[in-house]
Amino acid sequence: MSLQLRSLWFIPILVVTLLLSACGFQLRGELNVPAQLQTLVVSLSDHSQDFNRDLRIALAQAGIETIDAEPSANLYELKVNPLNTEDTVMARATDNDITQVQRRISATYFIRNETGKALWGPRTVSTSIMLNNQDAEQSIKAAYNAEQMQRVSRQLAEELVYDLNYAPF
Repeated sequence: MSLQLRSLWFIPILVVTLLLSACGFQLRGELNVPAQLQTLVVSLSDHSQDFNRDLRIALAQAGIETIDAEPSANLYELKVNPLNTEDTVMARATDNDITQVQRRISATYFIRNETGKALWGPRTVSTSIMLNNQDAEQSIKAAYNAEQMQRVSRQLAEELVYDLNYAPF
C-alpha cells in the first residue's frame, strides 16, 4: 500500500515539472524591444568582425531591422564602441606557465538621436569565458582561443540585444 502512495506522488510532480519546462521553452528567446527600436541605424567599430556579424544576426532574429542611413527624428542609431577585453590568470603550471585564463569581454553602447545625443546609455554588457590549455603549442592555443572567441562574440551580441528590452522608449 505504501508503495502505491509513493507512486501516486510521482505523477503530480512529473506533471508540474513538464508544465514548467514547457513554459520555459516557450518563453525562451522572447524579446520585447520597444517599437521605436524596431528599425535602427547601426554604427559599429571595425575591431571585431565576428562580433559585428553576430550582432547584426542577433538584431535580425529579434525582429530589428538595420538600415544604412543617417539617423533622423524617427530613426535612432545604435552606436557600439570597440570591445574591451580583460584577462585574469586563473591557473599556472608547476613551471609557472599560464594554463588557464578567464577572459571578460564587454561592449559599451548608446542609442542616439539624429543630433548624436545619447537617449539611452552608455550601457555596458559583458560576458566571460574560461580559456584552458594556454600552455599548449602556439598554433593550437591560437586556434582554440579563436574558436572560443567566436562563441563568446555570439553570446555578447545576444546580451546586447536582450539589454535593449530595457530601453525606456
